[in-house]
Amino acid sequence: MLGKSYLVVANQSEAKIFFEKNGAKELEPVVTLLNHDGRASDGSLVTDRPGSISAPSDAVQGVDTMSRKDAAEVEANRFAASVTDWLESRRCEEKIYHIDIIAESGFLGKLRNNMNKQLEKVVGCTVNKDVVRESEQRWLDYLKDAGRGASIH
Repeated sequence: MLGKSYLVVANQSEAKIFFEKNGAKELEPVVTLLNHDGRASDGSLVTDRPGSISAPSDAVQGVDTMSRKDAAEVEANRFAASVTDWLESRRCEEKIYHIDIIAESGFLGKLRNNMNKQLEKVVGCTVNKDVVRESEQRWLDYLKDAGRGASIH
């Protein structure tokens, strides 16, 4: 096994990134990326002050037409892009053997949509679960259940 192996545990507000050690039996923390707007209320993302309210685009010139749902979606996509940018910079700087990802289903899709072909090639196991607040042992169990530890020694 040449190169480093990473585990990303993420949702739309937080991404914890670890080195996988000893055949995905141990984790070493690398970085935690935070999206402070990931769990923000709709009112925090889209205000109703003059000039910022949502309205039909032809009703008031210069008014933001972004809906509350769109604002949350844009914010989640922005955070997914920042997580994949971090992974891509690591891929370019060092040899990466593979990256496993445990993420909330919708956010996992956003991560995949932001990956280039080279980064996609090093993605190994993926698990659709929002478990950022669970224990490291639980994450390792999810990887094992997904078949991660069986093929790597």
